[in-house]
Amino acid sequence: MGPSPIDTDQQLMLRLRGGDADALDELFRRHYVSLCQTANRLLRNEQESEDLIQDFFVSLWEKRENLPPDLSAVGPYLRRAARNRCLNFLRDRKRLPLDDGELPEHLPAAEPATSLEHRELEQRIQRAIDLLPERCRLVFVMSRFEEMSHKEIAASLDISPKTVENQMTRAYRFLREWLALVLLLTSMGAAPG
Repeated sequence: MGPSPIDTDQQLMLRLRGGDADALDELFRRHYVSLCQTANRLLRNEQESEDLIQDFFVSLWEKRENLPPDLSAVGPYLRRAARNRCLNFLRDRKRLPLDDGELPEHLPAAEPATSLEHRELEQRIQRAIDLLPERCRLVFVMSRFEEMSHKEIAASLDISPKTVENQMTRAYRFLREWLALVLLLTSMGAAPG
């Protein structure tokens, strides 16, 4: 008998450990989109993110007998495992940034704006985050979106906790200046793209 839509993630993981392919399908349906979003925040490539998460679910099936038997927080477990897979992917392709990089000297060109809706603001903030130098962006994303501690980020990227702290300071300073400019230009009828 396949999983019911009311099965908890924990029940699905137990069924998965026992070889229930329907449980894997249900976990995939429940978590695929959010795990792809997590991967894309780190990789900044939708196709690579989707491929990596699909491969992640295949490996989940292949290694099902080795899954922790007493998982109480399945979502965070899957997210952490997917995040680690992304970091390994970046490391294997030598895409983990080795230097601090330079912050952009100029912000994107201003464009007219009549109202700054919440969604527009989120998109503009995401574009500003994407302007950060790669290591700074990765550290910021891992801290703010993946909710990793500075110590966890340092260990994952093989950098010192002080470097993590410095990168977060750089990111916040840049984003603060950028947001102040957005608000100023918005009040004047234009906002950075």
